[in-house]
Amino acid sequence: MNIKPFKLERYYTIHEFSAKYSLCNSDCEAMTIKELLSLEKGATDKFHNLWLGYTETKGHPRLRKEISNIYTKVTSEDLLVCTGAQEPIFLFSQANLKSQDEIIVQSPCYQSLHSVPESIGCKIQKWNVKYVNNTPTFDLEELKKMVTSKTKAIYLNTPHNPTGFHFSKEEQLAIVEIARTHNIIIFCDEVYRELEHKSEYTIPAFADIYENGVSVGVMSKTYGLPGLRIGWIASRNSKIIENIAIFKEYTTICNAGPSEFLAEVALRNRNKILERNLNIVHENLPLFDRFFETYQDLFSWYKPNAGPIAFVKIKFDTEDMNFAQTVLHKQSVLLLPSSIYDLQGYFRIGFGRTTIPEALKQFEVFVIQNLLKA
Repeated sequence: MNIKPFKLERYYTIHEFSAKYSLCNSDCEAMTIKELLSLEKGATDKFHNLWLGYTETKGHPRLRKEISNIYTKVTSEDLLVCTGAQEPIFLFSQANLKSQDEIIVQSPCYQSLHSVPESIGCKIQKWNVKYVNNTPTFDLEELKKMVTSKTKAIYLNTPHNPTGFHFSKEEQLAIVEIARTHNIIIFCDEVYRELEHKSEYTIPAFADIYENGVSVGVMSKTYGLPGLRIGWIASRNSKIIENIAIFKEYTTICNAGPSEFLAEVALRNRNKILERNLNIVHENLPLFDRFFETYQDLFSWYKPNAGPIAFVKIKFDTEDMNFAQTVLHKQSVLLLPSSIYDLQGYFRIGFGRTTIPEALKQFEVFVIQNLLKA
């Protein structure tokens, strides 16, 4: 296996915990174990008495049952619990693809969605974002033209990291029809699902509406619990899940029992967590509205209708990585430059954390002191 360094994760490894302020995190506000256990009566005693033996490779049946409640057709038997979202992305590709398979990848994307298939020897075609009036779009007619008799899978991500784009129900059904016509697997990274800003923007999971649909979820993003390292993969195609389960016995084998227990508590109480995190998003979005209105000559943004992230366009002459490094050096504010995604002239922002108001204030100090005086 010959795989490229993961540029985004390298960037965060170097800068995430040294920057004083972060304006680009893609997860929602985390909580303590005490706060999580307080959501459910009796959970603390059960956690203290948890048996620390091996767990089931597929994940604890109770946890899989709670995960299945997020879906409409997917059952607990259609699920495999994994470590974060990175493991199911890796395992799906390793277990279900082979060299010379053709893959279409929505782009830009979380790098492993194309780097892992590429490392296997797959032929990668990128379905690139297009900006129309500052709004990100993905052309369905272009997707149709990319499909060939050798296309094995279409890799998607909705709500989309990093642009904030989210497919409509009509667009989703059109993609399923394209895939079904050619018996293509749809693999969709859905780690921001359930964080739609209004219920009208909710679309079904691809695993629910398509027999060859594969959906990935995680506790890290929408639910703000990345420290649990619990994710999952879902598909009603039992062969896909079984292939992954067999391959998982060469990686993590099983998940951490305490993490599974805490994830189970969180999902039983997910509506409380969702309400909390959506409130944070709704409190932060107007701050960005005002900021980008004030500095519209310098920046523009697409305000998303789902998820906790968006792309910001830089409207003056600079290289995005250099700009991000300057902001970090001068004001200790972390931005994520779009060149990390092989796209030039943007940076990613996040708005799912309670620390955003202060981080945005510090970024404004940088803008006033360094850009307005220029």
